[in-house]
Amino acid sequence: MPKISSTRADQAEETKQKLLDNALVLFSEQGYNKTSVRALARQAGLSDGILYHHFPEGKQQILSVLLNRGIQHALVQLSQFNQDLENVPLDQVLNTLCELCVVMFSKNKDLLKVILRESENMQLNEIHVVSHLFQIRQQWLAQLLAQRAVNSEIRVMDYASAAQQFMAVNIQYGLTYLLNLNIGCDIANIDERKKMIQHTLMLWQPTAI
Repeated sequence: MPKISSTRADQAEETKQKLLDNALVLFSEQGYNKTSVRALARQAGLSDGILYHHFPEGKQQILSVLLNRGIQHALVQLSQFNQDLENVPLDQVLNTLCELCVVMFSKNKDLLKVILRESENMQLNEIHVVSHLFQIRQQWLAQLLAQRAVNSEIRVMDYASAAQQFMAVNIQYGLTYLLNLNIGCDIANIDERKKMIQHTLMLWQPTAI
């Protein structure tokens, strides 16, 4: 009996994941409001009833699960690098943060397009999850900068503002990437990224005595 139960649970999870994967494609291509429950079910090759069995609240619940799962996955990916970056030169830290941002946007393009297009459909808790992702990364960088100032690697300054400004460059890149714009620093371009990091470090360098 436990084996049969386990198999059913696996099948249920596979069905849910199939619905989520197909919903992500439709939400990204057509938008949330233009995607019906029936379209979601048909895209996955399932009935409306099966969709509601797994997601009783319909497409709003599907959107919520997509956002929360995707963002939590991104948080795990980012946090894995924290300890590795604690003791490396600051230029390498900033370069790695930019590289992680590029990878995160490229691997999660559909999800991020949904977030960008459907922000008005997000409930308050979902908006909080999105902002929390950037706040955690910004707070971590501010703490790291404070420690580097103690070691005289950079000057004493407003570390929170410095971290915010650096993260803003990364967020600007993401919006540029998702909207196919050509503005700001392209951190996916190695030469542009290197120039931006060098300029940032010049602004942060210790004051000569």
